[in-house]
Amino acid sequence: MCLVVVLAVACERENAREDAQESAREEVRSAPEVASGAGARPPSEGSLEDDVERPPAFAHAPAEGPTDVPTTEAPGTPQCRVPALPIPRPRECERGEDYPTCKWQMPAAPLAEGRYRRWRNTIVEHWWARPSLVSFLLASADEYRRLHPDQVLAIGDLDAPGPRHRTHDRGVDVDLYLLGALMTENAGGGRYPSNYEGKDEAEVEALRGRVLDLAKVLARCSNGAIRIYYNDPPVLERFLAWYGAQGFPPSPFDAPMQAHNSLHDFHFHVTIADELPVLPGDPLPEGLSHPIARIEPPPPPESAPHLSSRNRRPGEWAAVPRE
Repeated sequence: MCLVVVLAVACERENAREDAQESAREEVRSAPEVASGAGARPPSEGSLEDDVERPPAFAHAPAEGPTDVPTTEAPGTPQCRVPALPIPRPRECERGEDYPTCKWQMPAAPLAEGRYRRWRNTIVEHWWARPSLVSFLLASADEYRRLHPDQVLAIGDLDAPGPRHRTHDRGVDVDLYLLGALMTENAGGGRYPSNYEGKDEAEVEALRGRVLDLAKVLARCSNGAIRIYYNDPPVLERFLAWYGAQGFPPSPFDAPMQAHNSLHDFHFHVTIADELPVLPGDPLPEGLSHPIARIEPPPPPESAPHLSSRNRRPGEWAAVPRE
């Protein structure tokens, strides 16, 4: 009943050139999206999503650390419930099988009523993951929209092994983009403009507050079992101080937020714990059911240039160190 309205809202939210192409491709599962130029950095800056890992910039803050940091969080406890969206999955899930034969796919962005969009450099074959990661993302996106209904959250590369990543191969990794709010923007074509340059201190702090709110939502919806790669020192310091005061159970990660290579100036790389449970959700409306869909393998990089970095030819990936 609301599909026409939802599609209209989604189209209005997307940029004229790149996002019109993306919205059209949401309904064609096998069609790759237009390349964005992600990774088109000089070789010295690294081209892999997870290149050379840095040591954590900060350790866990003690529980008595400062918590009065700028934030725009709304009052109330996050529910972290999966909204009533039809989630594609293969028949193996219905048979009770586990990952990797059972994966869930993120519902197409036009059906999400503005909760999120698909990052333009992500093909639909890379929008599958463990059910726990998909439920976590849906619940987190729903909660973050409550805080910032005007903020665009873009989701990219869930289960996406291949030349652009050393990770994203166990169904627990995802890239998140807050358009216009993170340190820099991947504008495509090798351009990475600052989102903070030319803004006064109050404007920058407001943007950092949005970023911090997202990190807090992710931590709460994972019960602290999360690691985020992001490079902004003030956000790192404030998030770790807040995290240390929450009383989360012991984490499987050495730190819940860490600095990493320079690609993490413009997006979060998020990893959840393998054992994170599927979050509870709202029932689908009467007459709807979760669609059964095949897990389609992604096309080879040589047939889809946007799957690899523009500054490497496909044949050169054999020499790239792997985990």
